[in-house]
Amino acid sequence: MPILHNYSPKKIFMKIRRFLTVATLVVLAYSLTSCNKEPEQIVLTGSWGIDTAKTSLIILYNQVVADENPLALNYLKANKERIRNFIKKPQTLVFSGTNSVVLKSEEDDDVEGTFTQNDYYFTITALSYPNGLSGASDNVLLEIYYSKEYMMDLLYSILTPNDPPASAFNQLIDSFEGIGVYNRMLLPV
Repeated sequence: MPILHNYSPKKIFMKIRRFLTVATLVVLAYSLTSCNKEPEQIVLTGSWGIDTAKTSLIILYNQVVADENPLALNYLKANKERIRNFIKKPQTLVFSGTNSVVLKSEEDDDVEGTFTQNDYYFTITALSYPNGLSGASDNVLLEIYYSKEYMMDLLYSILTPNDPPASAFNQLIDSFEGIGVYNRMLLPV
């Protein structure tokens, strides 16, 4: 014959309370251990290949100046892809553990440089980039940011005497940036 326990409501309440306390402590301990993980260390070492689809060019211009000088705006529109192709170079970045980097392009000679890293962010310095190129990585993607100064210098380098003067672009362009996006390559180059 089964034995039935005759618990008072006070004892039942105490058992439920103890169970809820233990359950709360277990959930709290689990959440603290899962949230307290160290961030993954960013490792640049290896080869990174350009992702041409994600590489982008951003040009913000002054509409009033564009209305006054439509030739400069038309020049930008006509040469947007040409400028974008410049920031698709180098096609490959090869980082080594000795803080050296090689920037490889199919058409141009390889450029050797150095890099400094601070967590997610890094700066590449080479003869071609004396002011350095800033970038960031999350171990999956690597992005290089091209400043307005760099992009304006790039624009000036492709202007011919038949094109609008550099001063027209200085007045027209408010913001001019490029972002080169790279994916980690599985095989070394």
